Amino acid sequence: MSQLKPCPFCGQPPEEQHRKYNPFARCITPDCLGGKLPLISLDLPSDIERWNRRALPEAMALVPQEITAITWHKAGMIGDFKESVEVMCSDCNQDDPDPECGECGGEFFYQQDVPVSWTTIKAIHRRIVEIAESEGGSNA
Repeated sequence: MSQLKPCPFCGQPPEEQHRKYNPFARCITPDCLGGKLPLISLDLPSDIERWNRRALPEAMALVPQEITAITWHKAGMIGDFKESVEVMCSDCNQDDPDPECGECGGEFFYQQDVPVSWTTIKAIHRRIVEIAESEGGSNA
């Protein structure tokens, strides 16, 4: 059993079970896609290799094709990403900015961090998935 790699869908170790005289492996994590796949027999060493080929390579992650508020990604990510934008000072006159201004320090334009919108986050994720699905991501 220790030769078997974790389930590629949830990362949990598979459970070895027996039906009649045939040992097999399957993921038993509730709601895991791995548990919905056909059972893999463990009669031959090649069967263990077949199970282990299902495992994700190191440095790879299984992600949904779409991220949504329903999958809790929004709650987990909103506000995590920011970008810097140039803003005009609303307290100063462009022709004569106040060097003592607490907002711009007399520069009239200043940088302000703003959160990246959820729409933009979803678009970036969607593009990452598209690239990963096209030719295995080899053109990235």
